[in-house]
Amino acid sequence: MRRFSPRLVGWALGLLLHALWLPAPAAAQDSVIVIDPDVPAPDAEAGGLPPAVIARLLSAWNDSGTVRLSGNFTLPAGTEIAGTVASFRGTLRVAGTVTGELTVINGDLVIAPGGRVDGDVLVAGGRMTVDSGGVHNGESEVHWDAAPVARQSDGSLAVRERRRLGTIGPAEHTFQSGRGLSTTVRLTTNGTYNRIEGLGIVFGPAFTWRPSATVEGTLDLRGVLRTAPDPTPFRRDLGWDLRNDWRFGEQRTAGVNLRAWSLVSGIEEHTLPRDEIGWNAFLFQRDNRDYFYNEGFGLTAHSWLGRRVRLEGGVRYEEQGSVRANDPWSLFYNDDAWRPNPLIDDGHYLLFGARADYDTRNSRTAPTAGWWLRGWVEWGASDDVAPVTLPDAVREPLPTSDYGYQRFQLDLRRYNRLSPDAAFNLRLWFGGWLGGDPLPVQRRLSLGGLDLLPGYGFRHINCGPTGYTDPAETALCDRAIVTQAEYRHRLDFRAGYTVRQPDGDEFTRFIGIDDPAVVVFGNAGSAWLSGDGPGKVPNNKIRSISEWKADLGIGLDAGGVGAYLAKSLSDGEPVRFFLRLERRF
Repeated sequence: MRRFSPRLVGWALGLLLHALWLPAPAAAQDSVIVIDPDVPAPDAEAGGLPPAVIARLLSAWNDSGTVRLSGNFTLPAGTEIAGTVASFRGTLRVAGTVTGELTVINGDLVIAPGGRVDGDVLVAGGRMTVDSGGVHNGESEVHWDAAPVARQSDGSLAVRERRRLGTIGPAEHTFQSGRGLSTTVRLTTNGTYNRIEGLGIVFGPAFTWRPSATVEGTLDLRGVLRTAPDPTPFRRDLGWDLRNDWRFGEQRTAGVNLRAWSLVSGIEEHTLPRDEIGWNAFLFQRDNRDYFYNEGFGLTAHSWLGRRVRLEGGVRYEEQGSVRANDPWSLFYNDDAWRPNPLIDDGHYLLFGARADYDTRNSRTAPTAGWWLRGWVEWGASDDVAPVTLPDAVREPLPTSDYGYQRFQLDLRRYNRLSPDAAFNLRLWFGGWLGGDPLPVQRRLSLGGLDLLPGYGFRHINCGPTGYTDPAETALCDRAIVTQAEYRHRLDFRAGYTVRQPDGDEFTRFIGIDDPAVVVFGNAGSAWLSGDGPGKVPNNKIRSISEWKADLGIGLDAGGVGAYLAKSLSDGEPVRFFLRLERRF
């Protein structure tokens, strides 16, 4: 049995702090006024701008008494506007005089030499510049985050809800039964498509009970109908996911969860999101994830420590089994064979887990400032494991009883705003074997593919020994580490199709690219077998940086979809083009 050296923990924490620390941007010049643009978002909000600020923007623009200015506009010297003024999408240059409140939405404000603004100023999605010789009398408030608003057919502004291409809204209806009880009936999907299940159809009721202001209970009963038939006895066509949640406190700061399930679980779920896996499989018959059948039950508990720290612990008992790849339909390459799904180390597992989250991001979906850290540890044990035979170079034979392992994962991200339109973001991902017996197949790792190291092919590093042939391309590594960096610059650009009213004056809906971001990125990392012996890295070390793989790339992120090019810096890999439905990280 391999033993873990505690020095690795100290080394990993040091790497996390030193590799990803970046000083805060220097203070802006006196001519640029920025009022606290990096305030963390409220807990319940996913957008960068606080809801109160968005409401003020809409109120200013939609007021019938407001003077509206669209696009780039210059107020000439000697010209005066009195009253409430609002500008949308463009640079407002004031060389004359504005007397009254001034709101700039998704644009910049420049008070030129000789220009004057007497009144409070609110700028969202841009910057405010007061040139030498310009005058501003009043309060100023500047937010760098763009306002999620769109022009309506009557000329007003409304909140624009960006829907990701990969999401399909559920059909559901909620009934209020009185006495704090509500019932929701739901029909949706499991959010992915794969070579094991096809498309999973999720259905069932959920009951929510609020007996007091500090207690909320939910009973969620979901069935999962798998559309890909499986003639083998290794997978049911009907699965389930039954949850009983209780949350406590006025802000729901603590809770417990009881759960029982019969599901198909993914391997290496830290890589691409489920929806992107599903679209790739449905369109191109390429499933970039492996799976195992999982039936069990468990108990978890969590607690918030303030607004930014969340702690969670739990215990689960799972029956984990191998499943075969089926032959669900795909739009293209439907006649090709699916990649086989690898066998796993079947057995009944008792699992203990602990997790900690730290989040100071100013947005959950499109952050531009703040930290995000998630770390967890899992202890697993089994007395009836049925191990798969792997090459001796990969791992020692597993014991069939009294088997136990520990693994960990750390994901640290730092978002740094450089200007209203630019950000520089960093990420470190590190995980794998921590101690005990060798990892089971379903807990092993690899590198290469669309997410962590896109300049290399799928599982370019999978730790298979030289000459080892495996049609399933199974992930066999004990540990992996990846560092990622990206520079993002938002473009003031719009291209697409406008659905207009018959008079052609205003539009009802815009379909296309709106304020995309150019992304320049680089990734570097490695995956390896841990232990003593040829080709392995000692347990208390990581692979030498000189042996890491690295790539560079560029792309355009249009919000709902991104197009990228990536090129490896070694191994003669070709330039790779790929699409993403979400931000890289």
